[in-house]
Amino acid sequence: MKKLYVALVLAAALAAPAVFAQTSSGVTGVVTDSSKAVVPEARVLVVNVDNGTERSTQTNEAGYYNQPFLTPGNYRITVEKEGFKPTVRSNVRLEVNQMARLDFQLELGAVTELIEVTGSAPLLESSSSSIGQVIENKLINDLPLNGRNFVQLAILGPSVTGVGYGATGTIMSGTRPDDLRHGTEIFSNGNREQSNNFLMDGVDNNFRRNGLITFRPSVEGVSEFKIQTNLFAAEQGRKPGATVNVISKTGSNAFHGSAYEFLRNSNLDARNYFSSPQNEKPPFRQNQFGASMGGPIVRNKVFFFGN
Repeated sequence: MKKLYVALVLAAALAAPAVFAQTSSGVTGVVTDSSKAVVPEARVLVVNVDNGTERSTQTNEAGYYNQPFLTPGNYRITVEKEGFKPTVRSNVRLEVNQMARLDFQLELGAVTELIEVTGSAPLLESSSSSIGQVIENKLINDLPLNGRNFVQLAILGPSVTGVGYGATGTIMSGTRPDDLRHGTEIFSNGNREQSNNFLMDGVDNNFRRNGLITFRPSVEGVSEFKIQTNLFAAEQGRKPGATVNVISKTGSNAFHGSAYEFLRNSNLDARNYFSSPQNEKPPFRQNQFGASMGGPIVRNKVFFFGN
């Protein structure tokens, strides 16, 4: 058992670079002074405000910086250079697979002075031509989901129709007696339901037998996901349909969790319009209970999350 555990840990460590390549976000931009001249060798510090992790880089001779391999989340970015006032930009929200463009302008002054920008326009992604839609955690938790199937929300993306439109009785529909899993078929830009590519934290999540999703996480375990419908990056190719990239929730420096019951009951359902008034509504009872919890093990270093 101990050898198996060590092997699994090593496998996860070796897989980490591939995961980063397919789920990570990043920031890029140029640093200038008040005369629009570029500022080389300026230090750019990127801090994840949720878990305290830091990444640091420098601008090159053309004033450009690039910080890839950031997990989706909330960030604070500080730019420093001797002879200039440090500039801080807070409330930077990075979504899955987003390479945001953030330019900074430094002002002459002492390093003891500080310029902080707290309000700004939405971040632009000018470094990628991919077309897609990010479904954030609030939408996942707040929108009604019959069967608690997050894949249904993929139809919020452009040119996508979804779950329930497949042929009844097929292996993709979730209506076969031998396979009653909720359907995960989506149709992007006219492609078949087997033409999509599902990723879970950057790892291949495709069921080879029918081309659909293998592991469908609980709604409580999904942080956000992105459905891309065209012009994929090289690492996300392989299929002509949509790419659905799911990011699981993680722990942070603050404890957070939930406990829930989702209820469906025929007493709360409307009568079928075409049903005879003399017929009783067919009985239906469904109660789904669950919980989630996340938090720090060692602040700024090690975290846990489970659901």
